[in-house]
Amino acid sequence: MPADAPPPAQQRWRDVDGTPISLFCEVEQVADGAEPALLGSRLHQRGHVVGRGLASLYVCFPNNQMISVRPHLLRVLDDAAGCSQV
Repeated sequence: MPADAPPPAQQRWRDVDGTPISLFCEVEQVADGAEPALLGSRLHQRGHVVGRGLASLYVCFPNNQMISVRPHLLRVLDDAAGCSQV
């Protein structure tokens, strides 16, 4: 497998702690990324996962602002509610 190939689907959608991320779960941005939409001011804001791209998740933050975020920049917040099912 080439080094830049996406990881297998069962491992691709994991947060910074390795917790599986499913659709509609509540998450928090815990790190900055190189993408322009990932502002430092958005750190520790909560949002909901509303979709998946090839290598990122679509997260809807307050004020209905949706951005694309790589999973390793997020932390699942509602794991106890059973949302970590992939």
